[in-house]
Amino acid sequence: MTHGYSFSRSLGGFTSTPRKRFTAFAAILAAIFLAVMFSSSGTFMPREDKMEQDIAEMQIHLQFLDSLYRARQEDLIALQNKVLASRGNYTPHQQPQPYHEAVAPTLTPELMTALKNFTGTRAAQGVQPKNLQLLRTPFVFQLLPHLMNDPNSLRPSYHMKSDRAFVDVVVGIPTVRRDKESYLLITLTHLINGLTADDANSTLIVVFVGETDLEYVLNTAKQIETTFPKQVENGLIEVLAPSQFYYPDFNTIEKSLGDSMKRVKWRTKQNLDAIYLMSYAQTKGTFYLMLEDDVIAKNNYMQEIKQFTAVTTISTPNWFFLEFCQVGGIGKLFRSSDLIHFITYVQLFYKNMPIDWLLESYLADRVCTIDKTSKVCGKSKTQIRPKYKTSLFQHIGLYSSLKGKIQKVKDSQFGAVPTFYPHVNPLLEFMRTDIQEQGEHTLKKAYEGETFFWGIKPKKNDLVEFWFDKPIFIKSFNFRSGNVDHTSDKFYDTVVEVVPAGTNNFTVVGSFDEFGLADGEISKEAGPFAALRLRVKSDSFYWVILSEIEIKTYDGNSSK
Repeated sequence: MTHGYSFSRSLGGFTSTPRKRFTAFAAILAAIFLAVMFSSSGTFMPREDKMEQDIAEMQIHLQFLDSLYRARQEDLIALQNKVLASRGNYTPHQQPQPYHEAVAPTLTPELMTALKNFTGTRAAQGVQPKNLQLLRTPFVFQLLPHLMNDPNSLRPSYHMKSDRAFVDVVVGIPTVRRDKESYLLITLTHLINGLTADDANSTLIVVFVGETDLEYVLNTAKQIETTFPKQVENGLIEVLAPSQFYYPDFNTIEKSLGDSMKRVKWRTKQNLDAIYLMSYAQTKGTFYLMLEDDVIAKNNYMQEIKQFTAVTTISTPNWFFLEFCQVGGIGKLFRSSDLIHFITYVQLFYKNMPIDWLLESYLADRVCTIDKTSKVCGKSKTQIRPKYKTSLFQHIGLYSSLKGKIQKVKDSQFGAVPTFYPHVNPLLEFMRTDIQEQGEHTLKKAYEGETFFWGIKPKKNDLVEFWFDKPIFIKSFNFRSGNVDHTSDKFYDTVVEVVPAGTNNFTVVGSFDEFGLADGEISKEAGPFAALRLRVKSDSFYWVILSEIEIKTYDGNSSK
């Protein structure tokens, strides 16, 4: 297989030999011997703790190298099987090869003698190379069968590479086109500024752009290079994007957990993005740090990560991941050699639950049994996920990558967060609403972009109507309810309707989702329209805010 990317491995030019592995083992044994000598003599040098940490780091690095060695062994085994199978194949016009020529050369003389005595039996045929097909692991294609639809499904569509390999830590940052604001450059600025010179030379930041729009990907990469030219040039930052064929048809995914289809699609794609990035990063460095594209980091965060990792590896050598932030999938540090196990686990359940839940589920499957109480299980999970004393990363994103979702997390150093978004909308003949307006937050001012509309508890069959001064061809609409200060003041169970010019028949063209967002596009052939309205279908317990009203036409914001 010649894909540029592989879930099971990404060799990256790595080569290893038994001699090199023996040398690494010998170095570790020598270090351990010296440590034991110091301990047994009762002399505790000030450097002993540092020596223990160095040994722990060497052991983890050796595990990383060994995982790469095993990956290369898989390639060699596959190649051997192909060669042996080709030697064992014959056509009906050829004489079958003798067993000693057809079978692998690893058979013992005793077994060769037994095979001669079993000539002609089905038992003997079991060791013939032509009958020994390579058992393919279930990674990738059986668990993600849609990848077989195109031979380039696992080949990146874009890769701004660096020459770095075998770094200490690979920092993975998945990013997508956000609904309102992008925090990626802020995140990269904090991550870069928080590195010492030595850490900057032993770290690789991989930005994974989970978009199939190559123009958007290219623009993102260019923006990163323009902002951080030195870091791109010296290889600190890479940018990676998947093929459009990497993703399945999200419309075929079944709902689960009571989530809306919109949320199911979002979390499924998030899982696929996470394992793509992990699979690429697993051969680039000893550790993998999972982050998001909307965080800030404490100064010298990498030094604290490395020190805590070394100390914890001595006290808790079987840890699965270390936690440097307790929010979602932020600040989780893995051994790269362990990633393949979690990647495979996510492949099994990527459609069932979000990535942070999968992390919890994976931990439970590792250490919990059905006879354990939840309290005991929770304690067992804590033992393999040690937490740092404080959070090294802070979430700053207000607007989630899930369109419409508002995360009420603000940071003072990035200024005030807007409570409404103004737009220039088509001219109206009149507008009206049955919902009682609150103070200066009128529907008229909201439509004209002066403030947000704020109304008191909508009731069933209440309307918000916009009648145009003349029929228009609506290209798209976007209504956002709620804002950062009042996240619950949204439209619930409310639809968007239009009425074609010359008729009195309103037709539903959209509805508000669980995040209070209603957006959509309308074919030009369906217009022109005389009006657009919002219709409430049931009483609401909350007040309501319209923080964004946007109506686009096919010819700007005027009629045809």
